[in-house]
Amino acid sequence: MRKRLWILLLCLTAVMMFALTGAYADESSSDATRVFQENGEEILDDAQIEKLEARIKKIRQEYEFDVVIRIVNIENLPYDSLMVYTDDYYDTGINSKYHFGNDGLLIFLNMCDDEDGRDYWFNGCDKGSKIFDNYFFEYMENNTGFLSNLKSGNYYKAFDETLDIVEIFLEQAETGEPYSYDNPYKKPKQPMSGKKFTILALIESGIALLFGKGYASKLRNSMNTAIKRTEATEYIDQSSFYLTRSQDMFMYSNTTRTAIPTETRSGGGGGSSIHTSSGGHSHSGGGGHF
Repeated sequence: MRKRLWILLLCLTAVMMFALTGAYADESSSDATRVFQENGEEILDDAQIEKLEARIKKIRQEYEFDVVIRIVNIENLPYDSLMVYTDDYYDTGINSKYHFGNDGLLIFLNMCDDEDGRDYWFNGCDKGSKIFDNYFFEYMENNTGFLSNLKSGNYYKAFDETLDIVEIFLEQAETGEPYSYDNPYKKPKQPMSGKKFTILALIESGIALLFGKGYASKLRNSMNTAIKRTEATEYIDQSSFYLTRSQDMFMYSNTTRTAIPTETRSGGGGGSSIHTSSGGHSHSGGGGHF
């Protein structure tokens, strides 16, 4: 009897070890990779990649939505074909080695410098194509530090802040009313810091002091009834002077016109409408140069 109990315990221990090993293998397998640096590009270090991978894993678990970051250096990759290129990449992965969730967003950088600079591109797939559409692309370009961080070489910060926005858009999409041109995202106001509050208080105190000083000076002057006369005309008896005719004559006129400046876009980016890729998935795409 005791021998059977030992055998049963050994079997249970083996099953538990197998389950734990399987779970660990699943997390450490190539399918768990979501940040790729290829063609010799290493703009992110290992610690930064680990942090981004952890954030993406959290998004995958919480929203059942995939995010992939791919950084390459490929020559002669036409900008107008980035949509098709990223569609095919997301649908097939790297030589079909990696499997991404059908609902996802690809953040793509091509670090190859050409006459227009380097390229960035966002590609939403299936559910992602509806959440991350033209509105999202233009918001990232015009209302975030994404482009400025790319231009200054702060790549980790650019990706990290993008994941912040991705989570905000995903959370809103779960309400059934995703952010769009008709339902724009309004960034919440940040609470005032103690230092800023102190500075504003000092400024307001200074303004109040100047106003009080001016008002006191005005009261003091109003109490002085003796007025010094500075011009000879003030001694003229006004009742003895009559003006019978008054006329203003202008010899010249001058008109100045200033052209209204036209609006320009900083990143040269753009977006595309939702389309179906060769793999049969719904995609959205948008990006630009940096």
